[in-house]
Amino acid sequence: MKKTVFFPGKVKVSFRKGPSGHLRRDPSEEAKRIKDNPSLQDKSTPQREDLVKLNARSVVLNRGGDVSDKQEVLGEYILQFGKYKGKSFKWLLENDVSYALYLSDKVEEEEQAGQFHPEGPCKDSLISFLEYSRSFKEIEDLKQYLSQRPDPVAVLTEDDTTVGFGSRTQDTWRKIWDTRADGYASFIMRQKCVPGSKMYNLQQYLLKQLTKTTPPSPSPSASTARSPVPSTTASDQPVMEEDEELERMMLSLSPTKYLSLPQPPSTPAPVCRPSSRGEGSVPPQAAQSAPAPMPSALTETPVPSYWNKKILPQPSPTSHAVSSSPSPPAPVSRPSSRGEGSVPPPAAQSAPTGPASMEAPSYMQDISHWNCSLHQRIWMKTEMESMGLWPGSHPVRHLMNMVSLWRYPPQPELIETSMGLPSPKYFQLHPFFIWKPEHSISERLRNNYILPCLYSCPNPHVVSSGVGRPRVILGTTGQYYILASRLCCKACKKYWFADKPQWVDMLPQRFRNILPAFLTHKKAICKLVMDELRRSGNSPNDMANQLSEVLHLKFERAHLAYLLIVQNVRDAEAGLYGQKTITGALRKDDTPAPFGGYEDTDGWHGVSVSAHYLVECLLQEYQRQETALTQLLQGTFGQVFRSDHTRKVARKVTLSSGTMSSYAVMNENWMILSWVMLQSESEQSLTSMYCGMANRYSAAGIPKAKYQWVDRDCCAAFRVMDPGPYEHQQWEAWRTTDAIVAEVTSGNLKNLHAACQKYNEDMVVKLDLFHCMRRFTRECVSEHHPLYSSFCQFLSSAFSVVDQSDLEKLKNAYKFCGIEPANPTKQHIRAHCRTKVPHPQELVQRVEEVLHHFHLAKDPNNIFLFKPSMLKLWWIQRIHILRGCLSDPEVEEGILYRHGGTLQLNHVKGEGAAVPIWIPVRGTSQQEGFHFHQAHWVTGNRVSPELFQAQGMTGVARWNYQRLVDLKQPGLVLPGVFDPVLMMELNRASIKVTGQPKYPALHISSRDTGERFGLQYVEPGCRPVPLDFDKHKSRKTDLEMQEESSSGIEFSFPSQKCLEDSSSAETLLAADPEANPQAVIFHCFSTPSAVTVKEHTSEEFLLDAELPSTPPLPIAASPCAARTGPIKTGGRVFVLDHNRWTDPMRNVIDGLLAKHHGSKDLLTKVDAEYAAMVQSACTDPNSLLHSTTKQHISRYIKHLAKKKNTNASLNTSPEKLLETQHLWQRLHSGSETISVPVTVLPPAPVNPPAKSVPEAVSLDQAALEKMVKDIIEKQQAVQQQQQQHMLQKKHTRSCLACGQPKSRYMGDGTSIHFFYQGGDVKYFYCSKKVFDKYSAEVLTNPRMPFEDFAETPFFQRELEASKQRGADMKRVIEERSKRKSLVEHPTGRLCRFCHLPLKQGPNSPHIHTGFPGVTGKYIYCPAKVFSLYQAQGMSAEISWRDFQQSPFYEAEKQRWIEEKKK
Repeated sequence: MKKTVFFPGKVKVSFRKGPSGHLRRDPSEEAKRIKDNPSLQDKSTPQREDLVKLNARSVVLNRGGDVSDKQEVLGEYILQFGKYKGKSFKWLLENDVSYALYLSDKVEEEEQAGQFHPEGPCKDSLISFLEYSRSFKEIEDLKQYLSQRPDPVAVLTEDDTTVGFGSRTQDTWRKIWDTRADGYASFIMRQKCVPGSKMYNLQQYLLKQLTKTTPPSPSPSASTARSPVPSTTASDQPVMEEDEELERMMLSLSPTKYLSLPQPPSTPAPVCRPSSRGEGSVPPQAAQSAPAPMPSALTETPVPSYWNKKILPQPSPTSHAVSSSPSPPAPVSRPSSRGEGSVPPPAAQSAPTGPASMEAPSYMQDISHWNCSLHQRIWMKTEMESMGLWPGSHPVRHLMNMVSLWRYPPQPELIETSMGLPSPKYFQLHPFFIWKPEHSISERLRNNYILPCLYSCPNPHVVSSGVGRPRVILGTTGQYYILASRLCCKACKKYWFADKPQWVDMLPQRFRNILPAFLTHKKAICKLVMDELRRSGNSPNDMANQLSEVLHLKFERAHLAYLLIVQNVRDAEAGLYGQKTITGALRKDDTPAPFGGYEDTDGWHGVSVSAHYLVECLLQEYQRQETALTQLLQGTFGQVFRSDHTRKVARKVTLSSGTMSSYAVMNENWMILSWVMLQSESEQSLTSMYCGMANRYSAAGIPKAKYQWVDRDCCAAFRVMDPGPYEHQQWEAWRTTDAIVAEVTSGNLKNLHAACQKYNEDMVVKLDLFHCMRRFTRECVSEHHPLYSSFCQFLSSAFSVVDQSDLEKLKNAYKFCGIEPANPTKQHIRAHCRTKVPHPQELVQRVEEVLHHFHLAKDPNNIFLFKPSMLKLWWIQRIHILRGCLSDPEVEEGILYRHGGTLQLNHVKGEGAAVPIWIPVRGTSQQEGFHFHQAHWVTGNRVSPELFQAQGMTGVARWNYQRLVDLKQPGLVLPGVFDPVLMMELNRASIKVTGQPKYPALHISSRDTGERFGLQYVEPGCRPVPLDFDKHKSRKTDLEMQEESSSGIEFSFPSQKCLEDSSSAETLLAADPEANPQAVIFHCFSTPSAVTVKEHTSEEFLLDAELPSTPPLPIAASPCAARTGPIKTGGRVFVLDHNRWTDPMRNVIDGLLAKHHGSKDLLTKVDAEYAAMVQSACTDPNSLLHSTTKQHISRYIKHLAKKKNTNASLNTSPEKLLETQHLWQRLHSGSETISVPVTVLPPAPVNPPAKSVPEAVSLDQAALEKMVKDIIEKQQAVQQQQQQHMLQKKHTRSCLACGQPKSRYMGDGTSIHFFYQGGDVKYFYCSKKVFDKYSAEVLTNPRMPFEDFAETPFFQRELEASKQRGADMKRVIEERSKRKSLVEHPTGRLCRFCHLPLKQGPNSPHIHTGFPGVTGKYIYCPAKVFSLYQAQGMSAEISWRDFQQSPFYEAEKQRWIEEKKK
């Protein structure tokens, strides 16, 4: 049964409807008031889309609404434009539906005309509002009804046309012209209009009437005269909200629209140029007649400044058009953007009359609205004409039907110039890609495929409707353009561009495969950039900087090429190459044209990319590959598990997600089987994950894994008592007795790990050796202790036993390669020798010997190596050792290993240098490397959950693929690139064409086990982490605020503390009630007697002959790469290592060590003081004090400790040296294990086929009885387990009415509990309580759900009662606080003597005054003065006036003067 979630604050839109039920389109009274009064309209700066969304989610969350409902959240968005700016989307639909319809119609008109540019916060708000309004059926029905209405009756004449907008919407055009004295006509003619709009048509009509009524000029000179036109000031411009048409134009304002604006009337230019006037342009014959001067009524109207502005730059004498002709350049033909009644600039009127201008092209061929430089447009148009793709151009035959959609600009250095200098325009061209899927050049690609309609027409007929527009693309080598055509569906009469992302997604894969870029709603980016971003793992910010550097580098190289070619021309003219050229004499101007800047719109027209946009592209790419990545992870298997927790990665995701740690399961091949993010580190949190893995293995028919190494929870829970204060100093507390062994290994030892309960009951769980040893090293005093490294070396040798045959073979390889002495390094032993963790009894003995050797070890400062807590740590880890948690499992043939081949030691050829490579399966050490890489996959210190999920899942999949490549399995074919979606599509196409996949190992089956990974993992008892991929801002401050306020989810964290060593905690960590904790109690000793340690005062050593014959400790075969020589910088030698210290240096450092002996921060103080001495002595060229570091001073201290013959020194005292050597030999050669047999595991399968259905097996009576018996036993065990689990549950407050725990999940089902909170009211619902209270009235169900009870009238009564109880409690608290505040305490500054307020007032005895002739303020305190002069005869405290008359006044004045001098 589906569970219903109750949201008390959920609201719906209340549309205003008429008596017949239809929507009312007239504005409400509140809307009229805002519309008529501009002072009520919001004039603030528009907010960004992410901030608007953040505020809307906060509003919905505070009122108790559903933040997951996108429609409800959009309803709280605030409008960022128009007359209703500052109102919510929901308010607008409730108060003015006509305005919403108006916005929707105008946006559709602009999209059809190709003039809609979604730029800025206003356009983002407009797009969001249209999405919100279109989600209501009422709005869509109203739009359909209005579209099906018959068109209005056409007017008879143009004068009878109504205005249709603004305050004079009902007036006719003729009336506007007749009443032009009121200034409305001049206001319309001043505006900048969109061609084809109502205001544009009215403007053209008024200009036409103005031309007709203007009288002719009385003299010829007057026709060329131009009346002065005053400039437009900011105060003359109308407010945007004064007119709806003007408001629409301002909303759709774009930098490319100024090319099609109307120009002021004037005479035509005498230059023969192609015109680019819009639909309302004046024909050539109409433009040849010179207009008369404007009447005085309209000449005072200020003309907009953009009429007189040069939209396109005029050609300079040295500039050339883009042409391949070597002849001298002709006057450049530039497109004109003058509308009807337009005139050329004043300079062109005095030129002689030329031929008539060419007819203006239609919108389909107009390139003035292209967002690129002028020369880029001309070159792109020329290329299109040469290919026969321009409307009206001649068809071109392509040889062998081969054509390239990529067009590259010509090489500018090879272009011949006649006499002018080279133009920089040739160096500023960018390549472009032609995207015309409807054209005949794509006929083979279509192959009778019918292109779909963007608006899903049942019978689409998509044809070309213009040349389209270019769209800039950012690539890894520079920027380029995609020239996408403009399409039209003849069935539905709607228009769109071919690069619209929604339409591109509707095309088959073969179309999308040749498109070189990823297209989004606003921008586009090259596929190579996304490939580089995924491959390199760089952060979006680093990738944005890299792209910016590439783009600017290409710009600077182009500028350099231009300067070099100009210099080349000048050198030829100067005769540098032998013969002078005459072009310099013919050229009038020798100044080269400026190259321009990077962002010059008429030059290079460079673009930039932001990191936030790359984040958006990265999230979209992850959403495209999410299914493939999930199925790849679900198709990974293994025979041995290694699992580990980490919190390094969890710190990078924002805290609103509630995650605490990352948990990953790895197989024997180091491949990740599952990766989840946990909100609590309990065993219940992993049950869902292991259930999913069990289903994965069962569905694939693969045997489940039997062994697992973990970092915690390896055995049953237990308790350990705390040792006494000085118990760690007695060795008797460290010993392991037979009683301790019997007590530890008896009792209930059942493992409660989630893998044993939910995945495989026969799973053998082991503790990782690395985590065990790290717990020992953490109990040391410091890593810088002189004995720390030696202790770690001996402890590592105690835990592992090396195979002697492998070790002997490795030594022989050392000798074969000429390495002396033949003592293998630790790295070589780990890689080429098999090791084994001994059985529990032997392991306890070996570790105990090491602890016995170091438990009272000190350094020269008498500081112990072990902390007092090391004893308790040993008790805890001893339990794991005795229970076999660390020993290697004994399988049929030996220890689990993987054979990694052979290696030639030191690259020496020969059989003697060949050593095997053994890869152990035990442990989770490889997990630490995975954690390191995982922290690098997630870029940044704090990212959003969406970006974290995308980068984390992509990194895990790439990790698995790389491990599969490293296996080098014979016969396994793998691609050289990792792209799951590409491989999936490649395999699918290969199966259709060839019948078999190209890469069978990466063939993803359609089987979905339901597992979820990363942040999508739903932990039992916790709310899921909300992932909203629509928000793509990863900015730290905004994102944290947005997520913390938009979550709306209270995450459940465990009340139990997660300890550092959870497997051996001091509190009970049992995850199952069946495991009764076993108390392992050790005897606590009383205060021990003083331990005397013999100190050797003599520094003399015994001779070697006096010592027994014991092999020395091994010497390293090759020294470390430590630098001991001098480092030369600036001509002066800086000595670092203590072996090269001068005597003054050594004496100074010895003195500083003696000075700060016993200090906690000894090294820091010595280093600081010595650095100051070196700094002060640097002026002396003969100074012998050289620089060194704290690290080298620490080495010097260890060197001194070894020189001293005390018990704190290792390998120096003869007795201690002998004991150490005996211990080392026992650890390496005294083990019971001589050889380590291994079991070589084959590689785990990846993406196996689905399990076949087994054949039916006949069942007899005995088999049926056994099956029934097993089922009954399992049910009884589960019931018993649940009952014991309920007894030992953590204490939860119980309900007073029913006696059950207040938790919703811990009751026995007799009553239903629910916690409700709305506003300031908190209410706990108990079904039994309300049934007992209201059973006498209506209630009959003692287990009524809260959703049903909330609909009854008793719910409000309960809320009122709960509210009253809260008010009473608040009143009691306030009364208590009032009673506490009755005791008044002085506030402000207090007098240091009488402790009364120092401020002068009725409640203060202090007087703020001064002494005559003495500067400064004096504060008179009667108590202070009385205490000063009581011995001189003052009998009591007196006022300031009496004190002035007393004989003590002068004495106090002199005392005050003396005190001020101090």
